[in-house]
Amino acid sequence: MGRPSDQVLAWLRKIMTDRNVNTASLAERVSIPRARMRKLLSGAEPMLVDELLAISQALEISPADMGMPDLEEGDQLAESPAPPGATGGTDPFGNHPAQLMRMAFDLGCDVQFVCDAALIQDSGVPRQVLDAHRGRPLAIRLDAAYHAYNEPRFDEAALTLVLSFDALYTCVFPWRAFGHITFFPAPWEGVTQAEEHPEPEPESEERPRPHLRLVDPDE
Repeated sequence: MGRPSDQVLAWLRKIMTDRNVNTASLAERVSIPRARMRKLLSGAEPMLVDELLAISQALEISPADMGMPDLEEGDQLAESPAPPGATGGTDPFGNHPAQLMRMAFDLGCDVQFVCDAALIQDSGVPRQVLDAHRGRPLAIRLDAAYHAYNEPRFDEAALTLVLSFDALYTCVFPWRAFGHITFFPAPWEGVTQAEEHPEPEPESEERPRPHLRLVDPDE
């Protein structure tokens, strides 16, 4: 079986939303890896007949329900609402690491990501750093104050960052290398009237230098 039509995929996703089923729980029910489930439901990979039947059974879809309604050319199914708890603009069937890292930069909060060191050997990270993390993950924490210096560039395959070790390095991290991503949001206690229009702080003559903190996940 090839890739299902966009209408079929949209229909399946709408059923999932209506029944409050996300990709993680559906993947667990049908014993399909979560990453593959997201690719199947987004149309990024072809779907096996057995996979379609397993998904249909997990969603309790009868064979009769599988027939799509007749649509005139150019008609589209109504866009399904975001699942409960989803943030506007997020795509539960898309690239999770890319969306999370983009959100961290958009929010301007500290973020730590953990990569499989074996998958970033040609990333541009200094060899001495990779050798020090041989056989264990590499954790990097980015301070929000220096996000602009990181010059993040997002593309389909990877995230490119400028990082400071003993010097500045342009490093490319494939999305498949990402493991844990942790946010460190600024505390929120509401905004007082005095805080709504704070006095501007004088600009410093010297700009602070960006810095990078390596975190040992075993500690």
